[in-house]
Amino acid sequence: MLKAMLQKLKPSNGTRTKSSDVVVPDISRVIKMPSPVVDSEAESMNQTMNHDPDELGERAEAAIDDLSSRFDAWMQADLDKLKKSWADAKEEGASQEEYKALETCAHNIRGVATSYGYPAITRLCGSLCALLAETEPGENDALINLHVEACSAAFGSIGRGEAAQSVANAVCDALEERVAVKSKKS
Repeated sequence: MLKAMLQKLKPSNGTRTKSSDVVVPDISRVIKMPSPVVDSEAESMNQTMNHDPDELGERAEAAIDDLSSRFDAWMQADLDKLKKSWADAKEEGASQEEYKALETCAHNIRGVATSYGYPAITRLCGSLCALLAETEPGENDALINLHVEACSAAFGSIGRGEAAQSVANAVCDALEERVAVKSKKS
């Protein structure tokens, strides 16, 4: 049987091969390679790569403008969650879980507010996170409330000029300082 297989591997033109000659069998009859599949995503990527850079820049700016038009609504929704969490946390008998939910809301807002165009809210939520990390339920209610209310005020003051930004910065400075004092006492 082995001899028959070797005979099939020998060239069919009748020439003998030397033992040093390497015979490469033709396996194309046994293994069929699939034909290349055209990937529509790859094809569209190739087409995109052939676009004018100015056109791509304009498309990117349009996409950013479309997203930025939603920033105010997203920020308002995040602030509503913060207010709701604060309302839950300040109720009589609130647990550590309610305070943790409030801290999570503040942390999430701190992460996105600057990208949304609200750097003062980022600072306020950062300060609130620092305060909540060291607060037990029922403690620091007035200071937490000031932070939550300042976030709402900062959201309402955006676009109202340099004076509004100066006030927002002063409020941030004062609250950050007060939290630092509280942290040192702990």
